[in-house]
Amino acid sequence: MLKKILRYGYMGIVTCSIFLGGLSIVLADEEVLRVTLKDAITMAIEASEDVQIKDNEVARGNSQLREEKSDFFPHLSGSAIWSRNYEYPDIPATTLIKEYDFNLGAALDQKLFTFGRVSSAISAARKQIEVNQWNKEASKQEVIYITKLAYYNVYFAKRTLEIAQDSYERARENKDILEKRSARGRASRYDNIKTAADIASRSPSINNARANLNSAVQTLKRVIGVDPKKDMDITDNLAEECRALNIGQLTDGLNDNQPVLKALEKSIAANEFTIREKKAERLPEISAFSTWNHNGSGDKYDIQSENFYDYGVAGLKVNVPIWEGGKLKEGLEQARIDKRNTELSLEKTIKDLLLELDTAVGEYNEFIKTLTANEEAVRLAEETFKLSRDFFSSGQISVTDLNNAELLLTGEKLNKEKTLFNINVTLAKIEKLAVTEDVSE
Repeated sequence: MLKKILRYGYMGIVTCSIFLGGLSIVLADEEVLRVTLKDAITMAIEASEDVQIKDNEVARGNSQLREEKSDFFPHLSGSAIWSRNYEYPDIPATTLIKEYDFNLGAALDQKLFTFGRVSSAISAARKQIEVNQWNKEASKQEVIYITKLAYYNVYFAKRTLEIAQDSYERARENKDILEKRSARGRASRYDNIKTAADIASRSPSINNARANLNSAVQTLKRVIGVDPKKDMDITDNLAEECRALNIGQLTDGLNDNQPVLKALEKSIAANEFTIREKKAERLPEISAFSTWNHNGSGDKYDIQSENFYDYGVAGLKVNVPIWEGGKLKEGLEQARIDKRNTELSLEKTIKDLLLELDTAVGEYNEFIKTLTANEEAVRLAEETFKLSRDFFSSGQISVTDLNNAELLLTGEKLNKEKTLFNINVTLAKIEKLAVTEDVSE
């Protein structure tokens, strides 16, 4: 009876241990943040300081537009002046001057005609808002590209670590085969030392790959705004299906949708309105005005109310700039220079982006060819390694030959992953340039 109790008690303890162990694994697994590429892009845009700065510039542009529109509305100002005439000559002209004066007044000014100065300034401000909006979109496209690059780096680092670990395991399996040969008396001391050295030589590669993975993960965390201490893993793999590219469609996408080009085009339009504004500054400005004053004076500082009088004036005012030392002329010339420089920047940027797109498409096509060759090389390296292992088991080749076959297989797998990484990074660059999610034909 006692044995049954102990046996059932032991089984219960084991069951509880397994359950608690599994529960701890589930909880630990739930603590790991698993991020898809789409989620990473969304998080990166929300966390990007650059995007937030561009968003603030859009808000600032709206504020500038409201500031320019304020010239269309009446401007009201008030003033109050209390003064003491403590020293004045005793002559007939000053006999009516009292020792204290007080003047309370208000002035109303309304622009009537500015010959395009205000309307041009408002139009320029509107165009500048569009410039800021396109600059924000360009910043978002850059963040998307950087996020993809960081995400792909994590995947490549993971695969590099896995390949290094697989190489280490294959080296250990080679040692097991050698031990079986030793049991049959067909292994030399040199082979044992060489196999141990081969295994030891894999450890630095694993450590380096693990360090690179940690660095890549930390970089991705920084990009998407995740706490560096938070455990995180990616869920998406690199796309292995290569797509044919339509260079005509890509070029059209670049010319029609590239936010950098759109921002420059809107800047040229804003420059044109600024030129009109500068021209209008040389023309008359007509405005209406009205003033009201409550004025009084007395011999005591507290002037009595019976000494106060009201004055009111209304009229039209014409301001005509005649000579300002060349200020208006130089301002107009500077606006024209700004427009010419923006036009040159647009022309240069179009050429640079088209060259960058053409280069990226050429690299992508070459990487596709390389990937096909990599896949064939991996297939042949796997067959070579399998045959070498069989030959080594029967003593037909040396341990050096087997190790060389294994290193060849590892190297070809790494080459394939590197090419796949390059394909996806280049495709992300093309998507950024052409501003499209689908670059296939």
